[in-house]
Amino acid sequence: MFPEDWKKIVVNMGSIRIVLSNYSQGIKCSRKHSQLPERPALEMQSLSSALDNTTHTLKKCLQRYRIRFSFLHQSLFKQVKTCDSRLASLLETLQSMLVPKSILQIHLEDLVKEDQPLDIAATTPPASPQRYRLVRCDRFTQDKVLCIDEFIDFPHVEYTAISYVWRGNPLESTSTTDPHDRGKLTVKDAEDADPIGIDALDHACRASLSRGYNYLWLDRLCILQTSPEDKNWQIKQMHSIYQFCSLCIVLAGGVQRLVRLDEETSWIHRGWTLQEAVAPPVVSVLFFWKLGSGQGSAGDLRNSEVKEIVHQQSAMASLSLIINTCVTGSMSFSGSSNFTVEAKMFSSYPSKHSYNDIPFWRPQRKLLTPNVAALAIITDNVLDNDAKEYAIWQSALMRTSSRPVDMVFSIMGLFGITLDTSAFHKNDRIGATIALASEILKRGGRASWLGASFRLDPCKEISTFPIFPQTRVAGRALVSTINGVQEVSEFMASEYPYAEALVPFPKGSMDSDGYLTFTSKAVEIVSAQITNQQSQLTAMDGSIWETKNESSSSSKGNSESIGSKAFAVLIGWFNGYYPGATPAQDANNIRAMLIQEHSPGKFHVQTYFSLSMKLRKTVLGWEEGTFCVGGPDERQLNTNEEELHETSETVEKLRLPTSSTAWKPTVQDKAARLARWAVPQQVLERHHLAESK
Repeated sequence: MFPEDWKKIVVNMGSIRIVLSNYSQGIKCSRKHSQLPERPALEMQSLSSALDNTTHTLKKCLQRYRIRFSFLHQSLFKQVKTCDSRLASLLETLQSMLVPKSILQIHLEDLVKEDQPLDIAATTPPASPQRYRLVRCDRFTQDKVLCIDEFIDFPHVEYTAISYVWRGNPLESTSTTDPHDRGKLTVKDAEDADPIGIDALDHACRASLSRGYNYLWLDRLCILQTSPEDKNWQIKQMHSIYQFCSLCIVLAGGVQRLVRLDEETSWIHRGWTLQEAVAPPVVSVLFFWKLGSGQGSAGDLRNSEVKEIVHQQSAMASLSLIINTCVTGSMSFSGSSNFTVEAKMFSSYPSKHSYNDIPFWRPQRKLLTPNVAALAIITDNVLDNDAKEYAIWQSALMRTSSRPVDMVFSIMGLFGITLDTSAFHKNDRIGATIALASEILKRGGRASWLGASFRLDPCKEISTFPIFPQTRVAGRALVSTINGVQEVSEFMASEYPYAEALVPFPKGSMDSDGYLTFTSKAVEIVSAQITNQQSQLTAMDGSIWETKNESSSSSKGNSESIGSKAFAVLIGWFNGYYPGATPAQDANNIRAMLIQEHSPGKFHVQTYFSLSMKLRKTVLGWEEGTFCVGGPDERQLNTNEEELHETSETVEKLRLPTSSTAWKPTVQDKAARLARWAVPQQVLERHHLAESK
C-alpha cells in the first residue's frame, strides 16, 4: 500500500492544513477584503483539485487492497507519486504566498554601529518590488532586532500603520544625554528625511503590542526607497494600507522622538496625513508623557482613556481626544492626580486679539482654529456624512504638499475614488480637482465643497471652489490677498453643514471645464440703489442687494443696463463647532452664494451671503432653479509659482469684558479662560516627579 509515499502525503496535507488555518484566522481578524486575492484564490482552486485526485487515488488503493489485483500495482504507484509531488508543490506555493518571507534580521546595536543607510534591496534575500512589508514588533522590543517580513499579497495579519511627517520636530538638547536614547538609523535614498529614532520606534512597537498587533507598517522601512517601481506601486496601495490596518498611530512630531502635548508640530499642515487620520478604523496619538494612565476630556465631550505605554516615558490616547484638546487649548486629566494641561500639539497659532490681564506672563493663543476643528469634525462619530465631506474639503485647503496635485490625490481615496495620477501635471491642481469633483457627482455624491471658505475669493477658473493656496514642502498653506500674504486658515470658519435644519448640498454634474450644473432654491436679485432697507441682503464683500420683485423701478433699470442676471442661491445651514456641543449664540447660520451671469446660461460665484436664522422660512420659500456655475476664466496651468511669505501682524491687546449688566460667557469664552490657566506639561511633570520622591 506504499506506506512511505502515503506518509509523505499525510505530512504535506497536515502542513497545508496549518498554513490554511493560520491564513483563515488572519483573514477573520484583519479588515481586508472578505474574498481572497486573485493569486491565492487560483491556488486554492488547484489545491481543491489536487485533494479531489488524492481522495480518488486513496479510494482506488483501498479497493486494490480488498481485491488484490497485482496488475494494478504499477498504475496506482504512479498515481500516488503524482499526488505526493503535486501536494508538495502546492504546499511550497501556498507557503510562499501566504507565509511571509523574512528579508531582514539585524541587531539594533549593529545597525547603529554601522552608521550606514539601511538598504532592504541589498539584504539576503533581497526585498522584491511590488510587495507588502511589515516590521515585527516582538522581535524589535524583546530581541532588539529589526526584522522585516515580506508578503506577496495584502497582509492577512493584523498590523499597525504609522502616520508621521518626514521632517518633524528637532531633537532637544537633553536628548544627547538621555539614558534611554539608543541611537538612530537612516534609510538609503531617504536621507533628506529625519533619521528614525530607535527609541521612538520602540515606543510605537510597544504601543502596537499593547493592542495585540505584532506587525507595524512604516513607509520609510517598508517601501523600497531605492526603487521607483516599488514607490509608484506603493503610492497606489497607500489608502488601502491605512484603510485596512487595525490601528493607526500618529507620531505628530516625526520619528526622531516623541513630543509633548504642549509642543507644536507640523503634522496637521501636511496633505497626506489627512488620509492617514481618516481612513483607518482606529487612530491614536503616541506622545511623551510622565503622568501615568487616566482619563482625559476636552470641551463638553465625555472622558476618554489616556493609557501609559512605557512607564514615565510615553502614553497613547485617541486622535479624537487630542484633536479636541487642541481645539479648546487644554485637556482636563484625572488619574493619580487631577489637573488641566496645556495642549497645542496640532495648533499653536498666536492670537491677534489678546486680553491684557493675568496670567500676563503667558502669551494667549487662538482657540477653535479652523484646521483643527475641521479634523475634529471629520473624526466625530455623531456628525453626518455631509459634514465630514465638507470638512475634508476644508482641511485639504489648509494643508500643503510638495506638489499641488498631491492635495487632490491625498483625499481622493476618502471619497472612494482613484484617479489616474499619471494623467495630471504635478502643478495641475485645478484639473485634478475637476476630475475628482466630477467623479463624486457621477457616483451620486453631493457638491460638499460649496462654501468651503466663505471669505476667500472664488477661484477664477472654477468658481465653486475658493482660490487655491500655494503648496510647499514645509510650513503652512498661504494665499495672496489685498492685505498681503496670509494663512488660509484665517479665511476659514470652524463650522459644519446641518442638512436637517434646511437643505442638504445639491447633487448634479460637472463638465471638463469645471462648470457645476445643479438645482437649488434661489431668488433673482439686483443691486440696491437705496440702502438701509429691512429686506435688503448684504453680501460678504459689502455689496448690498435686494430681490428683484421688491426692487424699485430704478434698480430694475440698472440691472437691465448691466445686461447680466444675478441670483442668491441657497447652500444650507451651518453650525459652529465646539467639542460635544453646538454654540447657542450663533445667529447667521444660513449661507447662500451670489452668482452672476457672464455668458448666456453660465454663471460664476461672486461672493457669499451669511443670513440670519430668522430668514429660514423666507429662504425655504425661494423657488428652485437649475444653474450652470463655473469659470469665469479659462483654465491655465501655472508651472512657475513664486514662493509666498506670510505677512506679520501685530497683536491687539483687549480689556476683559466689563459691563454694568450681567455678562454671560459663551462656551468659547469658557474654553479660552480654561486654556489660559492650563499648566505646561513639563511643569506638571517636574511637580509630579518631585512629589513621588
